[in-house]
Amino acid sequence: MKVILVSAAVAGLFALPAFAQEEVTCGDYTLMDNAAQMETIARIEAQTSEMDKQENLTAAAIHEKLTADCKDQVDVLVIDVVKGYME
Repeated sequence: MKVILVSAAVAGLFALPAFAQEEVTCGDYTLMDNAAQMETIARIEAQTSEMDKQENLTAAAIHEKLTADCKDQVDVLVIDVVKGYME
C-alpha cells in the first residue's frame, strides 16, 4: 500500500511542470527560441480556440503581436496579452 502511495506522489510531482508551462510570462516568451515560441503559440491557440470569438488570430499574427507587446511587459502572462487582442 505504501508503495502505491509513494508512486502516486512521485507521479504527481512529475505532472507539476506541465501545469507550470501554461503560466508563460512575456519575459519568458522573449527569452525562448523560435521553436519554443511556436510551441507556446500552439498551446495558446488551443486554449483560445474554445472561446466564442468571431476573429481568430493566426499563429503568425499572434507571434508578431506578442513580440511587439511583450517588450515592455515582462511580468504579464502571455495568455492575458493574447486575450486582450480578442476583446
